[in-house]
Amino acid sequence: MMSRLAPYRLGVLLSGRGSNFAAIQAAIEAGEIPNTQVGVVISNHAQAGGLQLATNKGIPTVALDKQAFENRMAFDAALVDILQQHHIDLVILAGYDRIISAPLLAAYERRILNIHPSLLPAYGGKGMVGLKVHQAVLAQGERESGCSVHLVTAVVDDGPVLGQSRVAITANETPESLAAKVLMQEHQLYPQVIRQYIETVLSQEGKTDSHDKALI
Repeated sequence: MMSRLAPYRLGVLLSGRGSNFAAIQAAIEAGEIPNTQVGVVISNHAQAGGLQLATNKGIPTVALDKQAFENRMAFDAALVDILQQHHIDLVILAGYDRIISAPLLAAYERRILNIHPSLLPAYGGKGMVGLKVHQAVLAQGERESGCSVHLVTAVVDDGPVLGQSRVAITANETPESLAAKVLMQEHQLYPQVIRQYIETVLSQEGKTDSHDKALI
Protein backbone atom coordinates (compact mmCIF):
# COMPACT_ATOMS: atom_id res chain seq x y z
CA MET A 1 0.00 0.00 0.00
CA MET A 2 1.41 3.38 -0.93
CA SER A 3 2.17 5.71 1.94
CA ARG A 4 0.05 8.80 2.28
CA LEU A 5 1.72 11.91 0.93
CA ALA A 6 -0.07 14.51 3.07
CA PRO A 7 0.98 14.47 6.75
CA TYR A 8 -1.43 13.11 9.33
CA ARG A 9 -2.70 16.01 11.39
CA LEU A 10 -3.02 15.88 15.16
CA GLY A 11 -5.34 18.09 17.16
CA VAL A 12 -4.03 18.45 20.72
CA LEU A 13 -6.38 19.30 23.60
CA LEU A 14 -4.73 20.43 26.82
CA SER A 15 -5.51 22.33 29.99
CA GLY A 16 -2.13 23.02 31.57
CA ARG A 17 1.58 23.34 30.96
CA GLY A 18 1.59 20.97 27.99
CA SER A 19 4.53 18.72 28.83
CA ASN A 20 3.06 15.75 26.96
CA PHE A 21 2.34 17.98 23.97
CA ALA A 22 5.97 19.16 24.10
CA ALA A 23 7.18 15.54 24.12
CA ILE A 24 4.96 14.68 21.15
CA GLN A 25 6.12 17.73 19.20
CA ALA A 26 9.75 16.90 19.95
CA ALA A 27 9.21 13.36 18.69
CA ILE A 28 7.66 14.70 15.48
CA GLU A 29 10.57 17.06 14.93
CA ALA A 30 13.04 14.21 15.54
CA GLY A 31 11.33 12.08 12.91
CA GLU A 32 10.10 9.56 15.47
CA ILE A 33 6.49 10.08 14.35
CA PRO A 34 6.96 10.35 10.59
CA ASN A 35 4.62 12.09 8.17
CA THR A 36 2.76 13.74 11.03
CA GLN A 37 2.23 17.30 12.26
CA VAL A 38 0.28 19.06 14.99
CA GLY A 39 -2.40 21.02 13.19
CA VAL A 40 -3.88 22.90 16.15
CA VAL A 41 -3.61 23.09 19.94
CA ILE A 42 -6.83 23.86 21.81
CA SER A 43 -7.28 24.63 25.50
CA ASN A 44 -10.17 25.34 27.82
CA HIS A 45 -7.87 27.66 29.79
CA ALA A 46 -6.64 30.79 28.04
CA GLN A 47 -3.55 30.95 30.27
CA ALA A 48 -2.50 27.32 29.75
CA GLY A 49 1.24 27.10 29.28
CA GLY A 50 0.80 24.62 26.45
CA LEU A 51 -0.72 27.33 24.27
CA GLN A 52 2.45 29.40 24.49
CA LEU A 53 4.56 26.35 23.69
CA ALA A 54 2.50 25.85 20.54
CA THR A 55 2.71 29.52 19.58
CA ASN A 56 6.49 29.35 19.94
CA LYS A 57 6.47 26.51 17.42
CA GLY A 58 4.23 28.37 14.98
CA ILE A 59 1.30 26.01 15.60
CA PRO A 60 -2.21 27.54 15.55
CA THR A 61 -3.87 27.76 18.97
CA VAL A 62 -7.42 28.29 20.19
CA ALA A 63 -8.67 28.99 23.72
CA LEU A 64 -12.33 28.23 24.47
CA ASP A 65 -14.10 29.60 27.54
CA LYS A 66 -16.68 27.15 28.86
CA GLN A 67 -18.67 30.09 30.24
CA ALA A 68 -19.45 31.10 26.67
CA PHE A 69 -21.38 27.88 26.03
CA GLU A 70 -24.72 26.67 27.29
CA ASN A 71 -23.49 23.20 28.20
CA ARG A 72 -20.80 20.59 27.60
CA MET A 73 -22.43 19.44 24.36
CA ALA A 74 -22.32 22.93 22.90
CA PHE A 75 -18.69 23.32 23.98
CA ASP A 76 -17.70 20.06 22.32
CA ALA A 77 -19.64 20.92 19.17
CA ALA A 78 -17.50 24.06 18.93
CA LEU A 79 -14.41 21.89 19.41
CA VAL A 80 -15.47 19.70 16.50
CA ASP A 81 -15.90 22.76 14.28
CA ILE A 82 -12.36 23.90 15.07
CA LEU A 83 -10.88 20.43 14.54
CA GLN A 84 -12.66 20.11 11.21
CA GLN A 85 -11.44 23.53 10.10
CA HIS A 86 -7.87 22.34 10.71
CA HIS A 87 -8.48 18.99 8.96
CA ILE A 88 -7.53 16.95 12.01
CA ASP A 89 -7.14 13.19 11.63
CA LEU A 90 -6.42 12.21 15.24
CA VAL A 91 -7.33 14.00 18.50
CA ILE A 92 -4.77 13.82 21.30
CA LEU A 93 -5.78 14.57 24.88
CA ALA A 94 -2.64 15.80 26.63
CA GLY A 95 -3.53 16.82 30.16
CA TYR A 96 -7.06 17.84 29.20
CA ASP A 97 -9.28 18.21 32.28
CA ARG A 98 -12.73 17.97 30.69
CA ILE A 99 -14.80 14.84 30.05
CA ILE A 100 -15.48 14.33 26.35
CA SER A 101 -19.15 14.36 25.31
CA ALA A 102 -21.24 13.01 22.43
CA PRO A 103 -20.53 15.55 19.65
CA LEU A 104 -16.77 15.02 19.78
CA LEU A 105 -17.06 11.26 20.35
CA ALA A 106 -19.32 10.94 17.31
CA ALA A 107 -17.25 13.10 14.98
CA TYR A 108 -13.95 11.42 15.90
CA GLU A 109 -15.02 7.89 16.77
CA ARG A 110 -11.90 5.78 17.48
CA ARG A 111 -9.85 8.86 16.67
CA ILE A 112 -9.32 10.22 20.20
CA LEU A 113 -6.41 9.10 22.37
CA ASN A 114 -5.76 9.87 26.03
CA ILE A 115 -2.96 9.15 28.48
CA HIS A 116 -3.75 8.32 32.11
CA PRO A 117 -1.23 8.13 34.99
CA SER A 118 -2.02 4.60 36.16
CA LEU A 119 -2.05 1.05 34.89
CA LEU A 120 -5.62 0.96 33.65
CA PRO A 121 -8.16 -0.38 34.42
CA ALA A 122 -6.81 0.21 37.94
CA TYR A 123 -7.17 3.71 39.38
CA GLY A 124 -9.14 5.14 36.48
CA GLY A 125 -12.56 6.69 36.14
CA LYS A 126 -14.27 9.94 36.99
CA GLY A 127 -12.42 11.96 39.61
CA MET A 128 -9.18 10.03 39.28
CA VAL A 129 -6.94 12.83 38.08
CA GLY A 130 -3.55 14.25 38.99
CA LEU A 131 -2.18 13.54 42.44
CA LYS A 132 -5.41 11.80 43.44
CA VAL A 133 -4.36 8.86 41.29
CA HIS A 134 -0.93 8.57 42.89
CA GLN A 135 -2.34 9.03 46.38
CA ALA A 136 -4.75 6.15 45.76
CA VAL A 137 -1.99 3.93 44.39
CA LEU A 138 0.20 4.51 47.44
CA ALA A 139 -2.70 4.12 49.86
CA GLN A 140 -3.26 0.62 48.50
CA GLY A 141 0.36 -0.35 49.03
CA GLU A 142 1.03 -1.07 45.37
CA ARG A 143 4.55 -2.06 44.37
CA GLU A 144 4.33 -0.60 40.88
CA SER A 145 2.39 1.95 38.89
CA GLY A 146 2.72 3.53 35.51
CA CYS A 147 0.76 5.09 32.68
CA SER A 148 -1.65 3.94 29.99
CA VAL A 149 -2.63 5.27 26.57
CA HIS A 150 -6.16 4.34 25.58
CA LEU A 151 -8.89 5.08 23.09
CA VAL A 152 -11.47 7.50 24.46
CA THR A 153 -15.04 6.26 24.76
CA ALA A 154 -18.17 7.51 26.50
CA VAL A 155 -17.03 5.87 29.76
CA VAL A 156 -14.12 7.71 31.41
CA ASP A 157 -10.80 5.82 31.16
CA ASP A 158 -12.62 2.69 29.93
CA GLY A 159 -11.58 2.54 26.28
CA PRO A 160 -9.23 -0.11 24.89
CA VAL A 161 -5.68 0.24 26.22
CA LEU A 162 -3.15 0.72 23.42
CA GLY A 163 0.04 0.78 25.46
CA GLN A 164 1.39 0.90 29.00
CA SER A 165 4.64 1.70 30.76
CA ARG A 166 5.48 0.62 34.32
CA VAL A 167 7.51 2.15 37.14
CA ALA A 168 8.57 0.61 40.45
CA ILE A 169 7.35 2.15 43.69
CA THR A 170 10.19 2.53 46.15
CA ALA A 171 10.33 2.98 49.89
CA ASN A 172 9.28 6.43 51.11
CA GLU A 173 7.57 7.18 47.78
CA THR A 174 5.32 10.24 47.84
CA PRO A 175 2.51 11.15 45.46
CA GLU A 176 4.72 13.91 44.09
CA SER A 177 7.75 11.67 43.50
CA LEU A 178 5.59 8.99 41.93
CA ALA A 179 3.92 11.57 39.69
CA ALA A 180 7.33 12.73 38.47
CA LYS A 181 8.44 9.19 37.68
CA VAL A 182 5.23 8.38 35.84
CA LEU A 183 5.35 11.63 33.86
CA MET A 184 8.79 10.73 32.53
CA GLN A 185 7.31 7.48 31.22
CA GLU A 186 4.34 9.32 29.73
CA HIS A 187 6.69 11.45 27.65
CA GLN A 188 8.21 8.30 26.15
CA LEU A 189 5.07 6.19 25.81
CA TYR A 190 2.66 8.66 24.23
CA PRO A 191 4.70 9.41 21.09
CA GLN A 192 5.37 5.68 20.62
CA VAL A 193 1.68 4.80 20.78
CA ILE A 194 0.69 7.66 18.49
CA ARG A 195 3.15 6.44 15.88
CA GLN A 196 1.92 2.88 16.27
CA TYR A 197 -1.72 3.92 15.96
CA ILE A 198 -1.07 5.92 12.83
CA GLU A 199 0.91 3.08 11.24
CA THR A 200 -1.42 0.23 12.19
CA VAL A 201 -4.83 1.92 12.02
CA LEU A 202 -4.93 5.22 10.15
CA SER A 203 -2.48 4.27 7.42
CA GLN A 204 -4.36 1.05 6.74
CA GLU A 205 -7.64 2.86 6.31
CA GLY A 206 -6.29 5.70 4.24
CA LYS A 207 -7.10 9.27 5.04
CA THR A 208 -9.76 9.34 7.74
CA ASP A 209 -12.95 11.05 6.69
CA SER A 210 -13.89 11.92 10.27
CA HIS A 211 -13.50 15.64 9.72
CA ASP A 212 -15.97 15.44 6.87
CA LYS A 213 -18.73 13.72 8.85
CA ALA A 214 -21.83 15.75 9.60
CA LEU A 215 -22.95 15.89 13.20
CA ILE A 216 -26.32 14.32 13.88
